[in-house]
Formats: sequence, structure tokens, C-alpha cells
Amino acid sequence: MPARRKSVELSIKKQALDWIATEGGGVPSRAEAHFRQRGWRISAACFREWWRKRDEILAAAGSRRRLEGGGRRPVLGELEDTLVDMIYDLRISKEKVTREWIAAQARELFHSSRTEEEAEEHPIRFTASDPWVSSFMQRHGFSLRRRTNLTTLTDEELVRRAVSFMSFLETHKDVVGRRHVVIHSTGFASMRITAAFAVTASGKKLPPCLIWKRKTRGPIERLGGCYVSDGVIQQ
Repeated sequence: MPARRKSVELSIKKQALDWIATEGGGVPSRAEAHFRQRGWRISAACFREWWRKRDEILAAAGSRRRLEGGGRRPVLGELEDTLVDMIYDLRISKEKVTREWIAAQARELFHSSRTEEEAEEHPIRFTASDPWVSSFMQRHGFSLRRRTNLTTLTDEELVRRAVSFMSFLETHKDVVGRRHVVIHSTGFASMRITAAFAVTASGKKLPPCLIWKRKTRGPIERLGGCYVSDGVIQQ
């Protein structure tokens, strides 16, 4: 397996460019032997590339590790815009867009864009892996929900949680709100009562005669379909 390339800070590149411009006489290949004595493991090709881009390197900030626009280019290149348009069209049509679909379309676009000669001369193995799909979506600002494996609760656990929730409601929730007016009732609010009002010939008001239905028998006589108190009948 080939060794991974390590990035070099721009401050080190500037130091190498200063040496090439002064002691190296403007020849970047001389810097390899000089800096190797100092423990640098940098090839002459890197020094030559830095020398070609010396204006950009000297103008950049020293804390960065690469120039603006540096780094690996996307494998699909301009075909990524085509894939983005396809995703937008599907989402506008309210159709599902999955990570598997994005990977399959990316592989199809990649293979259709290369001729047989290019595939033979420059073989590139592009699989549209899951990390590639994540990077693609991050580059273009896409968000995609992922399925999560929710644990199914047992019947005993569901019952326990339901009982716990009902206990919480009983201890922390009032039956009525703060602004609710409680009307105390004895249960006779919907009872039908017939009231008879009378006065004497002299104009004196008599107590009203109340007639209502009653199931229990006692000192009440039945008159027709109603029960009337004996005292009311006497009055």
C-alpha cells in the first residue's frame, strides 16, 4: 500500500522558497539535498511545483496548508451539476431520493462519460461509496434522513410506562384550570319542577307551590303523575 501524502504548511513552503531564491540561486532542485539534511522528506518535484506557484504561496496566509482552490477535484467534475439537477427534479415531483439512488446515478453518469479508450488508458475505479455520497451531499447542501433502528418495547414495558404517565397526570395536573369557575351542584340542576304562584283576594302573596316527581314514598301524596307534599296540599 503506498504511503499517504502529508500536507505541508505554507510557512514551511515560504521558508523553502526563500532559500531557493537566495542560496539556491533560483534552482528549486537544489533544495532537496539541503533540506534533507535538516530532516525534511520532500522530493524535488514538490520544490519545483512550489517554485512555479511561488507568487501565490508568498501572497497566501502562512497558517493555511493549501492554496485556495487546491485539493482533489471531484471525480464526476461537471457531471455533478447534472446529478444535482436530477435530484432537484425528483424532489419537485415529490418522489423519493435515496442514498442508493444517488450512488447508482453517479456510477452510471461516470461510466457513460468515459470512452473505451479513456477507460483503457486511464482506468479509474469509481464505486460511489457511502462516504462519497456523504461528501457529495455536503458539497451541495443536501440533507437526507436516515433510518434509525428503534427498539420495540415489550407489552410489560408499555403497560409500565402507561401507568407511570397516568400517575404523573394525577399528581401534576389539575382537573380544572386556574380560571375555571367551579359550580357546586347537588345533582338537581336538570330537575324539572312546576311552581304555582298564588295571591289572596286582599293581595297578599302566598308561598309558591312546588310540584316535582319523586320516586321515594313518604309524607308525599301522589296526584296524577306528580308527588306533592302534604303541607303543600293543606296550604
